[in-house]
Formats: sequence, structure tokens, C-alpha cells
Amino acid sequence: MGIPALGVVADTPASAVEEFQASGHALVRGLCTPEEIAAYRPVIVEAARQRNPEPPPLEVRDTYGKAFLQSINLWRLDDRVKAFVWSPRFAKVAADLLGVPAVRLYHDQALFKEPGGGPTPWHQDQVYWPLDTAHTITMWMPLVDVPAEVGSMTFVSRSFRHGDLGSHDISDASDAAVEAIVTERDLELVTYGAVTAGDATFHAGWTLHRAGPNPTTTMREVMTVIWYADGARATTPENSFQEFDLRMWLKGTAPGDVADGDRNPRLWPR
Repeated sequence: MGIPALGVVADTPASAVEEFQASGHALVRGLCTPEEIAAYRPVIVEAARQRNPEPPPLEVRDTYGKAFLQSINLWRLDDRVKAFVWSPRFAKVAADLLGVPAVRLYHDQALFKEPGGGPTPWHQDQVYWPLDTAHTITMWMPLVDVPAEVGSMTFVSRSFRHGDLGSHDISDASDAAVEAIVTERDLELVTYGAVTAGDATFHAGWTLHRAGPNPTTTMREVMTVIWYADGARATTPENSFQEFDLRMWLKGTAPGDVADGDRNPRLWPR
């Protein structure tokens, strides 16, 4: 089966732009067709297996390890995966939702939640990223239909407006701390429930989110892509996570420099 080009096909729905701007998250249905997913899913799955050829048993992993099998920067392993990650269709939606003229790639990651896999604790992605902009966004696209009992992620609406809420890792401790904040402030939770392969949720870097466990016998295969506004600069790392990200995903970029290195191409507009 050939690999179809994922060019720009339509304008981003105005309702999604409005929702993202107000709440920090949005759902775009049918961003990929069934035929496109059928072509790309096998190559993404194979690349993810290369990154995680022999994962340890679930029972010996910590909470983070039980949440998902994480495989990062798959675009550098296979040009077919690169065609997916570098798609102008996805990048244009990201730019439209953020309300910026151009976006660059931060990195991709496959997040496969195994049968029996645990919940993904509450967290904010942006605490990992040494960037001087809040104009950051993640696309979360299932490669298989995800039933209601697994579901898409749960978001805390408008939490991106509060910046760093102190969730500095993905762990039991961060989950308990954020849960206390959500309860104390009576914050609004939104989940889109069951989603179809090719649907996609988008969320801002500071948007609090989590995902439930996988009680089914089927792998929850999800591909994600992260972008940031073109022109953003790298910052001096504030924690060990940001030190790692500066070395790996912004390789060759020093604090204070514009983050426009070889690993961070501008994907919209090309």
C-alpha cells in the first residue's frame, strides 16, 4: 500500500479555534481519513517497536512506565513516518488554533497504552520544555478506534491561563497534587470520550490533562506531534527535564538562541 500525501485539505473549523482559544483544548474530527490511517498506522507501529523492542513487564514498572510505551522522534527513523509528522495539514491546524502565523516541530512521540496499562497522571507538558513562549500545542491522534471505556484524554478547561501549577513530573505525587487543586478550585473537566482513528485532540502546553487506564485487551495506539510558535527562543533550563529536552529535542540550540535548529523545522508555512 502506498503512502498518501497528507496535504492541507480544508480550513480549521472555526468552532475548534474558538474552543481552543477559550479552553486550551479542542477536538477535530476526521483529520485523517480511514484510508490514510490504514496506510500510516503500520509504519508508525513498526517504528515504535524499534524504539521499544522488548519492554519490561507491566508489573515491574513505575506509574509512568505503566501509563504508556513512549517512543519519541520516530520521524528520524523512517521517511514514511516523517511524512506524517511533517504534514502541513496538522501543522496548519496547530498554527490556526494557536493564532500564530507559523509553527516549528518540537518532537513527535507514539504513546501506546497496553492492555491492562495504568492511568496517565495529571500533568502539564510545558514544564518539560525550555522555551520562552506559551504558544505551544500537542496533537493527540489515535491510530485505532478508542472506545468509551478507554476514552480520549481529560482536560482541565482554562487551566492553561494559570501557567505552571507545580506539576513537575508525571507521577503519583503530581497526580495527587493536581487532583487537590482541581477539587479545591472546582475546575471544569472535559473529556471527549470515545474517538475514532483519525480524530485528533489538541491541547496547549500549560493545559492540565490526564488519561484513564486501558481495561481492554487491545492496545491503545496514539501518535502525537508537538509544535511551538516560530521565533521562540530556548531558555535556561529550570529543571532536569528541561536540561534533557534542550540536549535532545533542541539539539544545537543554546539558551537565548532562536529555536530553529535542524531538528525543529518550520512546518507551517513550509
